[in-house]
Amino acid sequence: MRSYFVTAVVAAFALSTSPAFADTTGLVRGTTVASGRAAAGVAITLRGEGATLRAASDASGAFAFPRVPFGRYTLTAHRDGLTDYTQTFDVASDGVVSLSIDLGLKEIGRAQTAYVKGAGSTPVSVNAIGRAQIAALPDNQSLNRVIETVPGIVRYSYNEPVAHGFHGLTYEIDGVPLPQGTSANFSEVIDPRSIDSLEVFTGAFPAEFGGSRQGAVVNIISHRATDLASREAGSLTFGAGSFGSAQTSLAESARIGTNTRVFLNANAERTNRGIDSPTFDAVHDASNQSNQFLRTITNLGANDSLALDYSNNFASFQIPINTKPSPNDPVVVPRGTDDVQREFDRAVSLVYTNNAKNGGAFTQISPWYRSDRIDYAGDLASNLQGTIANPDGTVTPLSGLAQDRNSQFFGVRANHFHVFGANAVKVGVDLSREVFRGRERIAFLDTTGKRTDFNDDADQAGSQFGAYVQDKWTPTRYLSILGGLRFDRSTGYASGSQLSPRIEINGQVGPTDILHAYYGRLYAAPFIEDTRRAAVILGGANASPVYNLQPERDSYYEFGIAHTIDARTRATVNFWKRDVRDVLDTTQLANTPIQAVFNNTIGTAKGAEARVESSWRNGDSFLVSASISSSKAGGISGSTFLFPPSTVPDDVTLNPEDHDQTFTALIAYTKRFGGNHSFFASLEPQYGTGYPAQFQNGPGRLPPHLTLDASFGRDVKHGDRSGLGFTATFSNVTNVKYLNKINNGFNTTQYGEGFRADLRVTAPF
Repeated sequence: MRSYFVTAVVAAFALSTSPAFADTTGLVRGTTVASGRAAAGVAITLRGEGATLRAASDASGAFAFPRVPFGRYTLTAHRDGLTDYTQTFDVASDGVVSLSIDLGLKEIGRAQTAYVKGAGSTPVSVNAIGRAQIAALPDNQSLNRVIETVPGIVRYSYNEPVAHGFHGLTYEIDGVPLPQGTSANFSEVIDPRSIDSLEVFTGAFPAEFGGSRQGAVVNIISHRATDLASREAGSLTFGAGSFGSAQTSLAESARIGTNTRVFLNANAERTNRGIDSPTFDAVHDASNQSNQFLRTITNLGANDSLALDYSNNFASFQIPINTKPSPNDPVVVPRGTDDVQREFDRAVSLVYTNNAKNGGAFTQISPWYRSDRIDYAGDLASNLQGTIANPDGTVTPLSGLAQDRNSQFFGVRANHFHVFGANAVKVGVDLSREVFRGRERIAFLDTTGKRTDFNDDADQAGSQFGAYVQDKWTPTRYLSILGGLRFDRSTGYASGSQLSPRIEINGQVGPTDILHAYYGRLYAAPFIEDTRRAAVILGGANASPVYNLQPERDSYYEFGIAHTIDARTRATVNFWKRDVRDVLDTTQLANTPIQAVFNNTIGTAKGAEARVESSWRNGDSFLVSASISSSKAGGISGSTFLFPPSTVPDDVTLNPEDHDQTFTALIAYTKRFGGNHSFFASLEPQYGTGYPAQFQNGPGRLPPHLTLDASFGRDVKHGDRSGLGFTATFSNVTNVKYLNKINNGFNTTQYGEGFRADLRVTAPF
């Protein structure tokens, strides 16, 4: 089966004969000497992440690989008459790895890192997850589940990852930001089947990141040019499993001319168990999702490239219901109640990159656009027949919600990176504008039993501006210092600004150990679509429009150590603390699972985390990740429908957040075997101590839970026609349907999903 459907789409991009590379890359450079003199003509080979890059040292012994996608690589230096030498190291986005190679010694010199985008030379705060690892994970069809393998990130309700104590992750795809409002809390940012690899930064944020909530930063590469080894390749996948699930996936890639690569992914799936349910066995919980993703990468010359991303997503979720009261869930609605949320998302971006001829600098300009729409079709008549059982035996009538909220974002990013000897400098600006239109209706019964509709219609625009400068100074191979300064300003319902310093120090204290320390200020403005009118309408409060959310302001501290056990194994321990004013937290709107943002007056989170990760040449991998933490908040300084505007004294009492899970641990082991090590088997047990039973309102904790996920399968690369690929996944094998929330005034009751089994079969073409 051959398909050339992509030709017409990208013919206009076929402009040169150079190979194309991904846009999010680092720089690897170095010098070679032999017998104390510069060694010319040394063959340098860099292998990793599915790519093989080659260079040769010049008359001064220097060599450079100017654009290396992030990941783990092995460099080999060869000259006839001498033994080959190798070294394995990690490359981070916009990073600089400098090597001194002495061919008269038995090892290659130590790597000096000067990472500019990401965690710098801070291995305790950055975790890279490659394509092979994603393919072997039992829950590899959920981006959130992939992210939740990183220490410091907790798997919370509705599959939301909560990082370092508070809600909110920042996402970037192929070097472009992708704003995520809280309203779209069920579907995910991108299907992992469209991802080559990703980095997750849980701390030590350089000045490049800011303006939005930064529990963590997730940097995604959808496709690398090296993902395509032949002229054209593709695959078709069919799957089925528990809860009536079914799925279809198409992956197609092609080379147009000699300079352009095109990648297309299209996925569709359905299930009868879509989101976390308020009952042990879900009622009314079907969902269906579809997404399409197109990426092109084109070289415009020896030093210029242009990349285009386009994504389109649709998801529809029935809202699960409870038809009879229980101790854990007093909220009851009539059978047949039919609330449905539909989510629409579309994004397009262009990234133009100009590389300096010497490989020591580059400039990027990236215009982008995103549109999202959240349509909650509430069954108002049935909802108004619902009740909530009170402890004294009385019942309170429920309310109903209908909303249609749409945001459009227009943005541009520009940055320049330049290496000056021991300094790696980056400057940049981010500018975006959000245009929001919201139509929202809450129906409720007044004190006389008469239905009353409260309409909260809003039209508002706002902007976010960020500018930064940062310098990574590496005066010796034992010390590196990243200093940065960022300015953020936001307008709209929640306006504000902040100048944020960031500083990071890394020191090598032994052949295999690096100490790390960091301090930074963070500023996060809520998106306009997350800002709602503050009025307790059900209690008869004044319903005049009050929009009093405030930007969040954080102080973040980090200290850690990274220990290299061998070339393929490392261990990290990290201690962190976050102090926050005007915490951007979430509560559920009315008696729905829809999230709304409010401000806690103050909050604090602290913890320690450890990770041991090892990978072998045959593809086997082993991971242990554990975190112990505390996350507390108190007071209300900015509100939603649940809370009237109020003034809270500074001596507010702190109590646990609802996602404060004291201890979490994960073990993941993957074994590769068979021809080309294409077969794999994975085990992944996870443990959690349980969430607080009451949010900021006294002690008590839900029961702990231990789950076990497993997978078995065979990889099939695009163009590999040697046979079918397959993946059998088994989630929560022990069928632990644990509680992750109970109805407490802030949240409805939710049970985690029980046992699930799925089988997918892939036919390459």
